[in-house]
Amino acid sequence: MKRTLKTTALSLILLALIACSTEKQVSETDSNNNLLMGLLAGQVSESSKDFTLNGVWNSFTGNATTLDTITTFSAKYGTHGLQLDDSSAFGGFSSCYIIIEFNNAEGSFITQNPENNGGCFAGDTNKGKYNKVFYFKNTAKENSYWLCTVAFGKTYDVAKAQADTSTRTNPGSSGCGASAFSRYDKKI
Repeated sequence: MKRTLKTTALSLILLALIACSTEKQVSETDSNNNLLMGLLAGQVSESSKDFTLNGVWNSFTGNATTLDTITTFSAKYGTHGLQLDDSSAFGGFSSCYIIIEFNNAEGSFITQNPENNGGCFAGDTNKGKYNKVFYFKNTAKENSYWLCTVAFGKTYDVAKAQADTSTRTNPGSSGCGASAFSRYDKKI
């Protein structure tokens, strides 16, 4: 399926380029139609992208070496995804969120606490509310990322507009509000 989408997208782009590169004069309407075809082909190609963090991760607080949680991310561009946190301290899922959208280029994603049961943890008073998380690659360790939740329990518009307020200079011990970032190491 991915190969077919990519092949179709590339074919449409090539068709648009060929249509635009001929030496004959092209009407403004035809030119706009060719541009639209190219843009649509680009959107098809973009929609096949997966979330950078898809997979299963060991989660730690900062530089800690004691495993806190096993987290699974699964999201695809244009559809809702899921984040599940499985903590041995809680004897099962300690939290769960719906991934509403993500931006791999920016290194951010927006989650929603499920409306009926909340974020799968006791006493969730933010049922149906939104959260924004920023992430970046851990350059000191292969297959590792730093994550910081900068907005929790907000409306969608407030979460979406939230800027990255974290400080990335020392994520292992500080910079995510008053605490360290969470570190996610790919589970192999």
